[in-house]
Amino acid sequence: NLLLSVLAACCYVCSSVEQILDDNVITASPQPYSFSYVAGRYPGQVDRQHSETSDGNGVVHDKNGFHPVLSNPVADTPIVAAAKQHHADLFQRIAEEHARIAAERDAIAATADPNTLIQNNY
Repeated sequence: NLLLSVLAACCYVCSSVEQILDDNVITASPQPYSFSYVAGRYPGQVDRQHSETSDGNGVVHDKNGFHPVLSNPVADTPIVAAAKQHHADLFQRIAEEHARIAAERDAIAATADPNTLIQNNY
């Protein structure tokens, strides 16, 4: 009996806390904004800057999507450039192999059943 009383009291307290938290949550609608800043690691030396604009609906990008706007874009090191080229080469080889496989499958399908007459309406 005591256990049921304690359990009921805990449930009441939990529901009261949830109600208090729900009543005190204020969600403001997004407002349009625009800001920018410059910063540096040492006084008088600016090494980065940032600009951002929002339309008020929580969307923070342009028609091309999200992308960083860097004042000093980082150049690829020779290793990174070589890795990018290697990736592009592999991608091209895979695309060519897939095209070859598709052509082989089409040729096999075209000659798969010699007893079937395919009528072409030209």
